[in-house]
Parts: sequence; structure tokens; C-alpha cells
Amino acid sequence: MNDRVLYSSLAYAGVSPFVACALLPLVGIVAIPPFGPLDQLVNSYGLAIVCFLSGIHWANYLANKDELPFNLMISSNAIFLLAWFGFVVGELSTSLAIQIASLAALLAIDWRLKSDAVLTAHYFRVRFTATSLAIASLIVVLLS
Repeated sequence: MNDRVLYSSLAYAGVSPFVACALLPLVGIVAIPPFGPLDQLVNSYGLAIVCFLSGIHWANYLANKDELPFNLMISSNAIFLLAWFGFVVGELSTSLAIQIASLAALLAIDWRLKSDAVLTAHYFRVRFTATSLAIASLIVVLLS
């Protein structure tokens, strides 16, 4: 399996729980025993994904620090910490709103990395599509 297929498959598989948590309430499913209510489930999953994407930035920094325009470990860690504080001390709606902003900020960092030829255009398209679906799903959950 080549890298394109691998990261594309992982990205779209990773966004599917966001989409499911946004769409399942439309057919009357609001919780999944034993995991609990979908809004709380997507909140926990969203935090995990923000952490995962921040970790990808850390890996890029460690592998390519000479090619990078700024320190990804600091920027991505700050974004993750904001999402974590929102999750720990904020209301559900606050946490989801911060996660939406965090995903957008991490995508903006990737756009900058693509502009500086650190990331490929294909990788960025996959990230953009997956992140857009995640953000749209979180907005649906937030407004529900």
C-alpha cells in the first residue's frame, strides 16, 4: 500500500465518527450504549483528534526542522492545550467551539506547510476534506 492510499484511508476513517455523531440524531439515535450520549462522545473524540493532529505536527518538526518556517511543537502544543483546557473546564458547547477553532488552526498550519512545499498538495487536499467534514459535523452537533 502506498503512502497516499494509507493516509487517505486513515483520514477518512478518522472523520467518520464525527459524521456519525452529527447524523445519527437525525434518525433518533442520541446515545450509543455503553459509550453514552453522542454529543459527549464526539467531544471526547474531537479532543483525541486534535491531540493526534498535533502529534503529526510534532513528527513533522522532528523529521524536518531545518525545512520548517516555525516551530511546530510550540504552535501545535499551544492549540492542543487550549482544546484540552476547554474540554476540562468548559461547558460542552464551549469545548466543541474551541475544537472547531483548533481544527481550523491546525489546518491553517498545514496550509502554510503546503505553501512552503513541506507537505504535498495531495496530502493537503485530503486533510482539507477530512477537516472540513469534521468541522461541519461539530457545527451540526453544536447547533443541535
